[in-house]
Amino acid sequence: MAERLDKLWRGIGTGLFLALIGVVGSLLALTLFPLLCLVSPDRVVRQRRFQYALKLSFRLYCLGIRLLGMADITLSGTEKLKDLRGVIVVANHPSLLDVVLIMAAIPRAQCIVKAALWRHPFFRFTVRGAGYIRNDLEPEALLAVCKETLAAGNNLIVFPEGTRTTLGQPMKLQRGFANIATLAEADIQLITITCDPPALHKNGTWWKVPARRPRFVMAVGERLDIQHFLRYRSRPLAARRLVAFIDEYFTEKLTDVRPGDGSETPHRILVEA
Repeated sequence: MAERLDKLWRGIGTGLFLALIGVVGSLLALTLFPLLCLVSPDRVVRQRRFQYALKLSFRLYCLGIRLLGMADITLSGTEKLKDLRGVIVVANHPSLLDVVLIMAAIPRAQCIVKAALWRHPFFRFTVRGAGYIRNDLEPEALLAVCKETLAAGNNLIVFPEGTRTTLGQPMKLQRGFANIATLAEADIQLITITCDPPALHKNGTWWKVPARRPRFVMAVGERLDIQHFLRYRSRPLAARRLVAFIDEYFTEKLTDVRPGDGSETPHRILVEA
């Protein structure tokens, strides 16, 4: 009986927390964010205040998930993120909660968002105020904006698959993040996220919660020096090598059951490369 009640509570709670993103986001867009615009005429200052407000909101969101028993959340190696500046944060993408976990942990988070949000009656204030990047820009313009935001010290969150991983299938990395990294000459911070048992995954329905409480683990790995890859003869070759390296990293990390925070593998593979 207790297990059934727990599962029922998690099913109801999951729906409430998913709805809460839209409700709280709309309230912030109508109250706090317009106020920040009034008191922050400087664009750079305004963006940083928006980013900090969103970071605190996501931290409270994760705290609520833990306190109300929706899921367990374990963070490993987050002390490495304290002084992160001008870095591309590359992570795998098993669930809907991934971006929340990352944005709650890193400073000055920047991301590429759907262009539809720029036309949304409420969320447009949020994405514009935080300086988020539209995904409908031409490739050259998109690369230029990403390079500019990284040079300004923002940290760009990228899921190299472009979407959530399909359960039971290997990751399929796109090369866009590698082109950004090599053009902007930006280092890469690797993050690995796992969820056991799987929840909020692609092609799944949110109300079908697993039999036991899911446990999300976000492990911060090593920071990759992009100069190791720029030594190749051309940028396209450097981008291909970078994609292959990160593909091997995630493949090994996500199939390796040994304890650790992911900091050992990049050094070993870089030496082999």
